[in-house]
Amino acid sequence: MRIRRVRAHEGVRLREVRLRALAEAPAAFGSTRAEALGQPPEFWDGMCRECADGAACTIFVAEQDETWYGMVRGFVHRDYPGIVRLASMWVDPARRRAGVGAALVAAIAAWACARGAGCVQLWVTDTNHAAKALYARQGFAESGRAKPHRTDPVLREVLMVRTLPPVTTTPASS
Repeated sequence: MRIRRVRAHEGVRLREVRLRALAEAPAAFGSTRAEALGQPPEFWDGMCRECADGAACTIFVAEQDETWYGMVRGFVHRDYPGIVRLASMWVDPARRRAGVGAALVAAIAAWACARGAGCVQLWVTDTNHAAKALYARQGFAESGRAKPHRTDPVLREVLMVRTLPPVTTTPASS
């Protein structure tokens, strides 16, 4: 399994993995499968182009033998450029508890650090105990903030935050 950044031309593959994620774990996401199905190919192509090498967003995928088994998206918070949001995290159930999720989170954290972000934030459904445990193992802590889930207001989402180490520069040697 390798973790890599999505490429500009992979809109069809991104759509396919996102639809798998939304079908398998609909309560885990802030959008629905019907919404994703309604997006034209240009939407997926544009997302890949923007996230393939953009400074404001990224998508990493977990890939083995040309099959994607997971994905995660990161983007710079629009109001607070020192914050990166982790979103759209999903790992195929057959690959869970094998380090794939941890590797995807690490990729976003490294991307955020390279941009000088001070923290990574994410919203997770309060009843998704496995995801919350994964994030806690990766250094995230619940912030105390919560909100109703966008597609199922009976559910609540909690904000989890991971502080990143400050960027340090090495002085040039004389």
